[in-house]
Amino acid sequence: MNISTVIGIVFGIAILGFATFLSTDSAGVFINIPGLAIVLGGTLASTFICFPLKEVTRVFNTFLIALRYEELPAHAYIEEIVRIARQAATWGKIQQEMDLPGTESAFLQASLQMLIDGYSREEIQDILDTRIEQTYQQEQSSAGIYRTMAKLSPAYGIIGTLIGLIGMMQSMSVGLGNLGAHMAVALTTTLYGILLANLIFLPIAIKVEKRIEERVILMCVIRDGTLFIKDKTPAAIVLDKLKAYLPQRHWAAFEHEEEEAGQ
Repeated sequence: MNISTVIGIVFGIAILGFATFLSTDSAGVFINIPGLAIVLGGTLASTFICFPLKEVTRVFNTFLIALRYEELPAHAYIEEIVRIARQAATWGKIQQEMDLPGTESAFLQASLQMLIDGYSREEIQDILDTRIEQTYQQEQSSAGIYRTMAKLSPAYGIIGTLIGLIGMMQSMSVGLGNLGAHMAVALTTTLYGILLANLIFLPIAIKVEKRIEERVILMCVIRDGTLFIKDKTPAAIVLDKLKAYLPQRHWAAFEHEEEEAGQ
C-alpha cells in the first residue's frame, strides 16, 4: 500500500474539516448534498462524453494499481536479468523460472521467449520498443482523464453556484431573512468543485503519471537487458549498465550481485 497517498488524502480532509469547524458557528452550512451531486454528477457525465467507456472504467483500476506500491521493484528485475545473463553464458541456455510482481514480469517473460525462439536483435528491439510505446500511450490516457476531471469539477462548481443564486433570487420575493443562508449554500458548490479538483483529481493524475514513468523505465531495463543477453554481454557489464537506470542510493543493494557477476 502506498501510505503517502492515504496520509495525504486523510490529512487534507482532516485539516480542512478542522479549519472549517473553527471558522464558523455552524459547520453544517458547508454540507450541501445537492451541490455535491451537481459537481460529481456533472463531472462524471462530461467525462463519459469526452472518453470511451472502456477508458473511463479502466482509469479507476489504474489508480488502484498506483495506490498499491510505493515504487516498482526495479532492483529485483535487474537481479533476475543478471542471473539469466550469467546462466546463458555458463550453460548456453535460458530458463524462465521467476517470481516477480506486476505486469512487467509478463513483459520480461515475453522478451526472454523471443530469445529462445531465435528472434534477431533488430526484431526483438523493434517489438519491445513498440510495446513500451503502446503501454506509455495507454497509461498516459488514464492520467489525462483525471486531469480532465480536475478541469471540469470547478466549472460544475460554478454552475451549481449559479443554480443556487437563481433560487436565492427567486426567494427574495418572499423576504430577505434567509438571504445569507441561501448565499452560503450556493457558494459551497464552488468550494466542492475546487476541493475535488485540487485534493483528489489532480493529485491522482500526478501520481498516475509518476507511476507511468517508473513502469517505462523498468520496461526499458528489461528491453536493454534482453538485448545484452542476445549480445552475450558478460553479467558484470550487464549489471553495471542496468543499475545506471536507478538512483545512486539504490546501488548498494547490488553489492552481493556484483560479487557473483564478477565470478
